[in-house]
Amino acid sequence: MMAFPLSDLWVINSTVGWNGLLFLFIFLQNTKLENLLDTFYSLNSNRNAQSAGNSYLCIPKFKLELGKTGSSETIRGNTYDLFKKNFACYFHTNFKKDNSWLSWFVGFLEGDGAILEHKGRSYMVITQKDDTILHEIHQTLNIGKVKHFYDNNDNRKFSRYIVSDNKGIFLLYLLLNGNLVLQSRINQLNKWNIALKNEKRFKYSLFNTKEVPELIGITKVPSINDSWLSGFTDAEGCFSVKVYKVNVSYYVKMLFILDQKNTKIVLDKIALLFNAKTKAKIRTPKKLSSYNTCFTSGIYRLSISCNSVKINTTYNIINYFNTFKLKTSKKKSFYIWNEISSIILGKQPLTMENLYKVRKLRHNMNFYTIQNKSIGKANKS
Repeated sequence: MMAFPLSDLWVINSTVGWNGLLFLFIFLQNTKLENLLDTFYSLNSNRNAQSAGNSYLCIPKFKLELGKTGSSETIRGNTYDLFKKNFACYFHTNFKKDNSWLSWFVGFLEGDGAILEHKGRSYMVITQKDDTILHEIHQTLNIGKVKHFYDNNDNRKFSRYIVSDNKGIFLLYLLLNGNLVLQSRINQLNKWNIALKNEKRFKYSLFNTKEVPELIGITKVPSINDSWLSGFTDAEGCFSVKVYKVNVSYYVKMLFILDQKNTKIVLDKIALLFNAKTKAKIRTPKKLSSYNTCFTSGIYRLSISCNSVKINTTYNIINYFNTFKLKTSKKKSFYIWNEISSIILGKQPLTMENLYKVRKLRHNMNFYTIQNKSIGKANKS
């Protein structure tokens, strides 16, 4: 075999960036140079390696010896990187969306998804009345399917995005593990962990990761610096405008509302993010019945008032959703809600002219609210 000068060797590795350099460093210790180059070329010919950045090589998982005790630790980046590497390995193409989209999806799934396991089979289901966002998720993740459901008159009632094959579940597990905010979702993800580990015929050869990573049991803290809350709001939030009369004067009450089951602590943390002092409260139906009691059992509501110009809560909420945009029809409700806020903040009681503007805008807003009305119970956790 022809010998390669050292300078040529470095040029070869620069074509794959740091992944290639790491690959070289690990094997130089115990592998002859000619064997290393044979392995290196075979990997490149199979994966069309690119320069460092957002591209990922599908290479075997290696372990570096750390410390004097000889114990080993698996090399991995954050959970999104692990998902992206395995996505690229399985589909032979890089994941096309950024981390902001992934954070939005995790929030949306935590708010409105179902992480299920039954007799060793794992499932993920998201139900929506408007199927537009489900098709976007399906086309982006390239796993699962969208299924439509109809009434007896052949009118579409709702749609579901369903992932049930183990390869898709494995990718979702890598995406969700370490990025969940709700403890109830981590508990559900643990069932996926067990089911995947018990699947003896799973084809790890199709992926970069060769085993199911251990469950990360620590919840993430909600933040206004990523799009998780935007996705969570698309699932379980709403923007409310109420017109009321005191004597002969008209006022508007503006609210930002989040509903979720057994999540008082998380909802209270979200309130603090916007500098709101309000606390989440247990929901109680206006008319008591066995159905309503079951429907709202354990559901907490965070209702943030957005009427004061002295407190910057309203501006914080508006700035957040202008930065991390909603993706369902709720984005149209937010735009109208934002427009109404510019009319009424610091200008109450309303003039008759402003009252007319608010009522007209609220009428349009109600259309999008109905279009995005939740299907089924407020939460599946």
